[in-house]
Amino acid sequence: MASTKTSSAPRSGSSGLTKAYLFTYNTLNLLAWGTCVVYTASLLPAHVSTKTLPKVFGQTFSPLLLATQSLALLEVVHSVVGLVRAPFMTTAMQVSSRLLLVWGIMEQFGGEIVGAGRDTQLGDYAYLGCVFAWGITEVIRYGFFAITLSGNSVPSWWTWLRYNTFYIFYPIGISSECMLIFQALGPAGELSPLFRYLLIAILVIYVPGSYVLYTHMIAQRRKIMRGKKRAD
Repeated sequence: MASTKTSSAPRSGSSGLTKAYLFTYNTLNLLAWGTCVVYTASLLPAHVSTKTLPKVFGQTFSPLLLATQSLALLEVVHSVVGLVRAPFMTTAMQVSSRLLLVWGIMEQFGGEIVGAGRDTQLGDYAYLGCVFAWGITEVIRYGFFAITLSGNSVPSWWTWLRYNTFYIFYPIGISSECMLIFQALGPAGELSPLFRYLLIAILVIYVPGSYVLYTHMIAQRRKIMRGKKRAD
């Protein structure tokens, strides 16, 4: 699921050691996601011109994207031990949805639904949608928290990006994720009928659930931005 969490924000009154750790964590994620986005984008011109787009998956997924997204497990740990103020259930649900995509779909069926080099490249376009929607969103989010934790003021244009690019990248991320899950139904059924039924159930919940979350987050962001305008 496209990221909406605020679990990298420290609790008020956090110690200097906690803030130093969270600054390091956010900066590491900022650099990792930035590398994912820039490296993937740098490969596209050559592969598009030679019609070898499926090769991008093999060059960018493992270990780069796989390791970068897996770091998000620490978000759940941060919530459990109280380092950050995000609720555990919300954080766990959002992290688990991403891990399902990278470990349960991309890692499991890479070469079948994405990176396969077949006539249809729907899986490859969906993969790129995930990389850029996730990556750009996370660069903005982790960068926002890293700047805040450094003790500096976040530039107004970065704050604008933090609360407005969501409108574009959340739908792109969700539609790309759903496409990959849908593409995986066939291979999942061959692996285990139960796995296929699980993915179908996830799709049934995913689509309306994502819409509800999207509208909720729009309302939240508008409220935050109104508050910031009053403060200014």
